[in-house]
Amino acid sequence: MDRPTLAIFIHEIRNQCLYTEAAFSIFNQSLEQQVSSGAFLAANSVLMAASQIAATIWPTRARSKKRGEVLREVLQLPEKHALNDRRIIEIWEHSDEKLEEWVGATKGHHVIFDHIGPLDEFGEFPVAEGNIYRMYDPKTTIFYFRGDGFKLKAIADSISDIYSRTNAVHRQMLPEQHTEVPQADAPGGGNGKAKPAAARKRKKIRPSN
Repeated sequence: MDRPTLAIFIHEIRNQCLYTEAAFSIFNQSLEQQVSSGAFLAANSVLMAASQIAATIWPTRARSKKRGEVLREVLQLPEKHALNDRRIIEIWEHSDEKLEEWVGATKGHHVIFDHIGPLDEFGEFPVAEGNIYRMYDPKTTIFYFRGDGFKLKAIADSISDIYSRTNAVHRQMLPEQHTEVPQADAPGGGNGKAKPAAARKRKKIRPSN
C-alpha cells in the first residue's frame, strides 16, 4: 500500500472513531432526556461506525486481506481485539434478509422491540435474548439488536484504543490536516464541555450506566 492510499484509510478510520464518539454523546443525552427514538438512532449509529472501522481493519474477504494486515501493522493492533467481532463486521450485510430470518425464527414467541430497561423486568414473561430485536439494558449496558447482545462499554473501550493509535499516525502522516478536534466530555455522563488538548490525549468513550 502506497503512502497516499494509507493516509486516506487512516483519515477515514479516525473520522469513524469521531463519529462513534458523537453517536455515544447523542445516545447518552437521549437517555437522560428519555427520548427513546434518539437513543436507538444513536445506538444504531454506534454499530454502523464500529462496523466500518472493524471491517476496514479486519476485512473478511480474501481480496482485502493485505489491506487489513498493513493497517494492523501500522496501528500496531493485534489480531485478537474486542472490535474484531464478525457479528459487528457483518452486521449490516444483507440486513433485510437477516430481518426476515429473525422474524421467521421468532414466530409464535414473545418478542421485544424498541425497549429501554433491564431485561430482568420481564420476569413474568421471560424473553430469550434471541427474541429481542432492539433493546437497551441500562443495568448491563448491553444493546440488543436482532437477537445479538453488544456490550457498549466494550465497543467504546475498543474504539478509544483504536482512536488513540490512529490519531497518532494521522498527526504524523497528515500534519497539515490534523487538528485536535475539541471533544465533548467522554460519553457516559459527561458535562458536554470541551476538554483542553492535554486532557484529550487518552480519550475515553463511555455509554451511560
